[in-house]
Amino acid sequence: MSRRKVRFTATARRQVRILKQWWRENRAYPEIPDQDLAKALDLLAGFPQIGSPYPNPKVNQVRRFYLERLTSHLYYTFDEEQLIIRALWHARRGTGPDLGSV
Repeated sequence: MSRRKVRFTATARRQVRILKQWWRENRAYPEIPDQDLAKALDLLAGFPQIGSPYPNPKVNQVRRFYLERLTSHLYYTFDEEQLIIRALWHARRGTGPDLGSV
């Protein structure tokens, strides 16, 4: 099995920081975002096709993976060498994230 290098866009890094800060301030178990993200990234680095295809006019081949406890999706693209996390977006938002920015 080929493990891809995981890379975050600047937008995705900012979204992860915001989610972690909110979780620390509003939830009893602040370690959950770190645990769930680490588990998801480990899985996706080896098996990126498990995410659902997510059509996007700006970026080809986008997929998303649902993080149940965080009620959020990881939006990503991948090739043989890397997995690029493009957004972490709460599932209850009315629209999807802008994936065009890197």
